[in-house]
Amino acid sequence: MKKSQEFELRKKCNDLDAYCGVRDVILNDGPDRGVRAFELRNGRNLELTMLADRGLDVASLRYRGINVGLNNKVGLRSPYLYVEDGGSGFLKQFHGGMMSTCGITYAGAAGVDEGKPLGLHGPLNNTPASQANAWVDYEGDERVLKVGGLVHEAEVFGTDMVMRRDFTVESERDVLRIHDTVTNQSFETQPVMLIYHINFGYPMLDAGAKCYFSAGAIAARTEFAEQGMANYFEMEEPGCGRDEQCYYHTQWPEDGEAFAMLHNEKLGVAAIVRFDAKVLPLMCQWKCMRASEYALGLEPTTSGVVNRSEARALGNLTYLEAGESREYNISIELTDDPARIAGYRALSREG
Repeated sequence: MKKSQEFELRKKCNDLDAYCGVRDVILNDGPDRGVRAFELRNGRNLELTMLADRGLDVASLRYRGINVGLNNKVGLRSPYLYVEDGGSGFLKQFHGGMMSTCGITYAGAAGVDEGKPLGLHGPLNNTPASQANAWVDYEGDERVLKVGGLVHEAEVFGTDMVMRRDFTVESERDVLRIHDTVTNQSFETQPVMLIYHINFGYPMLDAGAKCYFSAGAIAARTEFAEQGMANYFEMEEPGCGRDEQCYYHTQWPEDGEAFAMLHNEKLGVAAIVRFDAKVLPLMCQWKCMRASEYALGLEPTTSGVVNRSEARALGNLTYLEAGESREYNISIELTDDPARIAGYRALSREG
């Protein structure tokens, strides 16, 4: 939608926010009671819900009415039910969603680092954002939807890290842009581990859907994943009791933005995840073809999905010096344009 069109559009719809706008709501059912959320419509094909009380993550996303993100049996839960308990605490809260961000100073597997126990995926996704707000704005003549806020990870005698989150939903394209700035407010060097746990579920995820990557290399994380290497890119029917498979994608083009794409040819829809590989050099592909846990994750990361001690030993752990900031940029685009989809396929390793 363009600002220059709004005067004429009001002749037909005088509440433009109902067509392309945001709504600030409080959820009120069972474990999600009291959770503050933002509902957004971009006036084209996107409808999404973002959770101010869950790190400003994206709870759901629909494209042309089609569910895109993961919705699992845990369901949406208040962050005040979260207790970090090794690997269990996060999983009891993990409703999936379109994006669950993991971090800030630790993410990946649970473990012990320098004598300190650290839970699965860190506290970011279960931390309410402060100064959270949503509003309509303009970029030139284009009407856009904005969401912003701060997520703070702090501990007495320990870390003091702040993530400034800025989201933009475009109205001329079906694109969500994520711009995060992490600042080390402490007076000591601090580790940074981030995983953008971008999750796809049924019907966007279905048998026959395929993944494409602009990476130059792929490595399996486990022996079972290695057994499936020949078919890592194609989604299958769910199987009872089937183990998950994870693959690391690396070696991104130096002259272009890194991307991964999920294409569901039956629906005629593709989801493209673009990200800055200079600060997010590893993408973990989480292929979970397990019945009732059916999921695909396309996850840009700083250090992979191992625990912090392992990331340090591998030389993959990143740091911020005292007072230093670093920016992270990701976007999620939905499209049904055959030419655009074909263009990304041509640029991929499988293209």
